Amino acid sequence: MSGSEDRRHVVIVGGGVAGLAAAECIVRHHPEHFRVSVLEAKRVAGGRAGSFTDPDSGETLDYCQHVAMGCCTNLIGLLSRCGLTDALRRYKSLTFFHPHFPPSKFTPSTWLPAPLHLASVIGKLNYLNRKQKNEIRRGLWKLIRSSHHQLDHAIASEWLQSHGQSAETIRLFWDVILTSALGESSQHASMTAARKVFVDGFAAARGASDVLVPDRPLSTLFGRDVVGVLTQLGVKVRCATPAQKIQTHQGNLQAVLTSDGQRIAADHVISAVPWHTVARLFDDPEIARILPRLSSFEHFPSSPISGLHLWFDRPITERPHAVLVDTLTQWLFRQPCGQFQAAKNSSEHYYQVVISGSHPMSGSSKDEIVRQVLSELGAVFPPTKSATLLRHRVVTDPNSVFSVRPTVEQLRPSPSPAPEKLPWLCLAGDWTRTGWPATMEGAVISGIQAAGGVFENAGLPSIAPDPGLKRGWLANCMIAH
Repeated sequence: MSGSEDRRHVVIVGGGVAGLAAAECIVRHHPEHFRVSVLEAKRVAGGRAGSFTDPDSGETLDYCQHVAMGCCTNLIGLLSRCGLTDALRRYKSLTFFHPHFPPSKFTPSTWLPAPLHLASVIGKLNYLNRKQKNEIRRGLWKLIRSSHHQLDHAIASEWLQSHGQSAETIRLFWDVILTSALGESSQHASMTAARKVFVDGFAAARGASDVLVPDRPLSTLFGRDVVGVLTQLGVKVRCATPAQKIQTHQGNLQAVLTSDGQRIAADHVISAVPWHTVARLFDDPEIARILPRLSSFEHFPSSPISGLHLWFDRPITERPHAVLVDTLTQWLFRQPCGQFQAAKNSSEHYYQVVISGSHPMSGSSKDEIVRQVLSELGAVFPPTKSATLLRHRVVTDPNSVFSVRPTVEQLRPSPSPAPEKLPWLCLAGDWTRTGWPATMEGAVISGIQAAGGVFENAGLPSIAPDPGLKRGWLANCMIAH
């Protein structure tokens, strides 16, 4: 291996999932050509996949529960290469709860080939009537027969309505899944993003819709475990080190300046910060001329996600997770890491409610929101009514995800935004052009793409993200490309 002084220095600004994925990709494939430094502003790496310490119990809890799906092959691959395959608990079925109907189990067939493995699932959703179920079947068929190019510029709700989906069907089925997956309702989301969810996430392959839940806090998974592996591979992860500026002159890279006055020389920079902060890293007029859209990224609309942390004096359900329908509450999690830590304090039982696209909460107080959520939980989990809520915490991030609107989809930048004029610069982050919505999978893909851009700019063979679960012959015949 070459000495560190002979290797090109890649500075990754941002230690979220995208930045960590980029670092891992670079040192796995070309450690002889590059040394890598990651600069993270927070005390713990992981970015928006973060956690906090509850002052009363001492538990480390995620701000908002993150989940993946079986179709997230790049995220799964990253964790596997880091020896963390056991960090995700896999669930092959979901249960939907409506306040006025029996629970509905969503379990795809294990013997029918995709996409027929979903054939019986819609019929088992008890809260839908026959007309609504038939609408959904026709809509899904039309969707899998439409290529993503045919859906460019389409808003999901408009496309669904034009293909026979009633307002009730959209509210009770399509929006239940889309809002959770995209952080945005069908009224705003692009139909291209919606297709990604339903085709890649459900129809394309068996196992695609499996739910994967981290068995430890995200700050532990990414900030300790993944960072620990990267450190062993030679990556320098520097937390509590905010990058203030990427210093350039007439478009040429000079250094990365930190907020505490350090000047870090670099040959390549990967900016892996969120869309609403990336423009602040540059003040060279030449960069603005070469990348005229740079200042527009901060105007991408954001969508909030809220996590309601609830501590009861007794269990309200033994289910690890549940999907709620026609309620403000969307998901309930009996936190896996909370289960482990419950032994430390058996008098408290922790649950988390997740509300994606939580715009409707903006006009309500936190106490009003908690009261509504408790009422909804009581309707589907009766033990809630006799349980005492010992304490609660409501956490909302207004910039949880970018809003996957058609106008935004068209503006998402490529990982190498100006390969000829700015060969030293790559962009990463789930908001870049990954083909995925705002997810951990999209973040990992963006990191791999950015690493590939670094390789190309250094005259090395590039690398592509994993293409996803392999489709069978029937899925290849039935699903439009």
